[in-house]
Amino acid sequence: MNDQISQPAPAFGGRWTEEKLTILESYLDAYTTALKDRPFKLWYIDAFAGTGRVELSANDQRDIRRFVSGSAERAIKISEKPFDKLVFVEQDRDRCSELANLKVKHDNRDIQIVNSDSNTYLSHLDGDWRGRRGVLFLDPYATQVEWSTLERISEFEALDTWILFPVYAISRMLPRLRRPDENWVARLNAIYGDESWRRLYLESRQPNLFDMDERESGVDGLLAIYKSKLSDLFGDRLLQTSRSLKNSKNSNLFELIFCAGSPNPRAISIAKRIAQYILMKGL
Repeated sequence: MNDQISQPAPAFGGRWTEEKLTILESYLDAYTTALKDRPFKLWYIDAFAGTGRVELSANDQRDIRRFVSGSAERAIKISEKPFDKLVFVEQDRDRCSELANLKVKHDNRDIQIVNSDSNTYLSHLDGDWRGRRGVLFLDPYATQVEWSTLERISEFEALDTWILFPVYAISRMLPRLRRPDENWVARLNAIYGDESWRRLYLESRQPNLFDMDERESGVDGLLAIYKSKLSDLFGDRLLQTSRSLKNSKNSNLFELIFCAGSPNPRAISIAKRIAQYILMKGL
């Protein structure tokens, strides 16, 4: 497999990183406020927690850097109705050590640090959420989130889920030939849960769909297929509106997608309305 695909992304990001973090923080604040008078215990699960802080480069130039609060720090700081429990999942041991320091600084909070593969952790997560509700942030470094994990999460009917779909990384994996590398096929099948991504080839009238000049069409197609599968899995809980996160060259790196947790129609309506407003804000 291409090392640039399989290896974790660098620890720094650009303005798109701040964009996704601002969206997440705004939703966490609105979510906890909306449920502050409800009897549920509120959880926040960060499946790719990193270190708690993010190194940014100005205008995507790596010679000018600064640090901002990452998703873990922002979740801790939610104050109107703080989360009752925060779970930070991180596979890298060094990053877990930094998360441990963050936990020490907030020793009055119920914070659990899990040194594990996120798919493994979520697949074994207790499925009885009758007295709990929460928000799950799936923010992979590359293409780590597997479809089987989403299937498991959808069964809980309790976790509002934000998915950062790595369109750029996946588009680079898509084979230009009809007989792709088997390692890439296995990874694409894990991401999509099946070989539905092959529809891009069957539906294309352009034999060079994945040539560089046609790459954007491939990105649109792979995202449409992924959303279609999410719609089948989550039903009305999927918000069709999503947010494209782009770098300074206007290339689409990720798509930020939202799925409501509860199957209750009123809860779905409220969650999707809040998420849509936040996603559309600033566009």
